[in-house]
Amino acid sequence: MNIVKGKSEVKNEKEPAVKVITPEERKRLLIEGIKKTTVPAFIGAIFAVIFILTSEKIAGKPWLAVLMLVVLVSYYMQRLLYPSLGVRVKEFEVKDWLYVEFLTIIFLLVTWTLLTE
Repeated sequence: MNIVKGKSEVKNEKEPAVKVITPEERKRLLIEGIKKTTVPAFIGAIFAVIFILTSEKIAGKPWLAVLMLVVLVSYYMQRLLYPSLGVRVKEFEVKDWLYVEFLTIIFLLVTWTLLTE
C-alpha cells in the first residue's frame, strides 16, 4: 500500500506477526527442549541423593537457604553443561532459566520425597 504525501512516498507494508519455522529449526528446538528437561531432572535427582546421604549434616539447616544454594549451584552447572550438549545458552531468556531451575527444584523435591518413604 503506497501513501503519497507531497513529494515523499511512504510504504506501509505488513510483516508477518508469526515467525515461520523451518523443519530443521523445529527439530533443533524439539531436541533442545528435551535436553532442557532431562538435564534439570538428573541434577535434581543427584541433589536428592546427596541430601539423603548427608541428611544428618543438613538436618538443622533452614530449607530455604539449602534450596537457594541448590538453585545457584545448578544454575552454574547448567550454564557450563548446556554448550557441551549443543544447547544455545546465548538464546536463553529469563523465562528459560526460570523454567530449568523450577524443574531442578521439582525433581529434587519429588526424588527426595520418594527416597525418604
